[in-house]
Amino acid sequence: MIRARHLILLLAALAASSCGKKDAEGTAPSANGNKSARSEDRTERGEGDDGDAVRTLKRSFEDALVTPDAASREKALEQVAWDGIDVDAGLARSAFEKLAPDSAARQRLAAHFAMRLAESNPDEAIGWAKTLAEGERAEALGRVAVVISNKEPERAARLIAEEIPAGTPRDRAVVQVLQRWSQTEPAAAAEWSSDFPAGAARSAGLKVTLAAWLEKDAPATAAWIEARGDDMLRTECLVAVADSLRRASPALRTQGVAAFGNVEIRGALEKLLAQPPP
Repeated sequence: MIRARHLILLLAALAASSCGKKDAEGTAPSANGNKSARSEDRTERGEGDDGDAVRTLKRSFEDALVTPDAASREKALEQVAWDGIDVDAGLARSAFEKLAPDSAARQRLAAHFAMRLAESNPDEAIGWAKTLAEGERAEALGRVAVVISNKEPERAARLIAEEIPAGTPRDRAVVQVLQRWSQTEPAAAAEWSSDFPAGAARSAGLKVTLAAWLEKDAPATAAWIEARGDDMLRTECLVAVADSLRRASPALRTQGVAAFGNVEIRGALEKLLAQPPP
């Protein structure tokens, strides 16, 4: 309970500081009344169960601020921010704000904060993530999408398509969402992955989705691939299927190939399987 309260306090403070005002749009929930405020005051004074940890963390923060080497200072500040999440929300916020804007360290922390908030309140997590700088926002929204996909994969897919620009965070989120979605609705997951423009995200997404679908229902997977009107997309699908069948047992490989009723497409798959793995 204490850890959850510290995280909420941290997210609320970060949202306020990123927007430049206390009641900024997307601010995470605040602490619960005077009791939480009194508890926070005790933590700030170094009292209570976390007193020693808070004092140690404060010394680490102070040492980090006067570290002359920039790289070492960033590393130390990042560590204070991580350690402070469940110990001292205010100190974690201070360390986060001292990190270089939109740095890799800030992006990692923002992604983690958003992920944890999304587990209890996806709407607030999305709102908070949208207040962040561009790189931090992409990482945070990607993590939120993955959390959402466990229960609402279509909503996660929309979030990625509408809010995350092309790039590594988006590609990573696409694959992770498809890994979950393909376990429950492989046909819908395949349709979504095929809608992406040709590129790394589509190729990786098709490999994940079609491998899961092929294992569950090879005839349905084959029929879907055969129905693709785009020759390039169909070939990409066959490459994904071949990659999956290479790792399958001989019996499953035979079944997978036999599922293709179109002689020409089946022949293309057999040629891919005869080639050495890429």
